[in-house]
Amino acid sequence: MPGSDGADIDWALWLFGLVVLAALVAARELGLLARSRLRGADATEPASDGFTLTTVLGLLALLVSFTFSMSLNRYDARRELVVAEGNAIGTTWLRTQLLDADTREALNPLLRTYADERVVYGSAPTDEAEAASYARTSALQTRIWSTMTGGLEPVRGTALAASVISTVNETFDLAASRKAARAAHVPRRVLVLVLLLLYAVVVATLVGWEKGRMRWSTTMLFVLLTLAGMLIIDLDQPTRGAVRVSQQAVIDARAAMTDM
Repeated sequence: MPGSDGADIDWALWLFGLVVLAALVAARELGLLARSRLRGADATEPASDGFTLTTVLGLLALLVSFTFSMSLNRYDARRELVVAEGNAIGTTWLRTQLLDADTREALNPLLRTYADERVVYGSAPTDEAEAASYARTSALQTRIWSTMTGGLEPVRGTALAASVISTVNETFDLAASRKAARAAHVPRRVLVLVLLLLYAVVVATLVGWEKGRMRWSTTMLFVLLTLAGMLIIDLDQPTRGAVRVSQQAVIDARAAMTDM
């Protein structure tokens, strides 16, 4: 059975983080250099009261926290959908075991394969692999529906038929919901992150102007800011990175699929 939850290192993300950190440090040095050139001998005097720096840092913190909150909410939505789908698959399995033996023999292998495929989908390492897995999921849904409707003919119109149809519909709907949730990112992700980066560079330049000689503390500030940005991007990438949604609920449902 396919495994899941392998957290891969996204080297592109770490490279991006190093570039951002270097840009922030360079912007700080530029701010310090500009102050030294413009103020000359007065460059070592205390800076202003810090109102401007405090304000822009506060606004930067607000922007980062707002963007992080959106990414985290989307991560939580994907996680909850996995749990709901695992429960729906498990319920579908149990209810189909109430059908006649021939229908069960036809449906059981399909449901097992379907559960395996949903784990593969959730663990897809690339967008292309995710799309291919969803295509296989759609094909399996067609086969399951066709097999199920044929097997329900003897009990059509009964409560059993209604309950089986209901849970199968829910299972299929949750697959579509997971697809939509995985496609949802921070609105206009690239634009938002570019603007956030540009704002951070401007802030770093101002930090250099005001506190440029405090290199240790300002560098640590930039490191923490860079890590926060990397976490935002990681949370917003369902198919890559270290923070991945656990597929354990679907794995458990698959493990419970034993013939009765």
